[in-house]
Amino acid sequence: MSDMSDPESWDLEFDAVAAAPDHHKVIFENDRLRVLEVTLPPNDQEPLHHHRWPSVFVLDAIHPDIYDISPEGERLPPSRDVMQAIEAWDGKGPLVVNMAPQPLGRVHNTGDKAVHGIRIEMKG
Repeated sequence: MSDMSDPESWDLEFDAVAAAPDHHKVIFENDRLRVLEVTLPPNDQEPLHHHRWPSVFVLDAIHPDIYDISPEGERLPPSRDVMQAIEAWDGKGPLVVNMAPQPLGRVHNTGDKAVHGIRIEMKG
């Protein structure tokens, strides 16, 4: 069992690229960075996954109709950094969010527009 306080110990089976490949495409990777294109179509929910590295997420298509879902399938309050940034966002231009590592969960897009962005993960 992995130590949830140590993202480096999290199960690689649930890494975003491995567990949710339809939503996370690697567009660049080296020993220090991994750059993902992240897409969540309308009325879609990602499979259970995690992001074990801190990142910068640049969202060029985003709306407030997305929700974090727990591993148990419960809708979570908007406490994660990206959800708080969406609530504070003025809706103009892209949204840039500094992200902490994310433990197991998934995002549900209940809107009628896709979510899209580039996530730059800092390894180690």
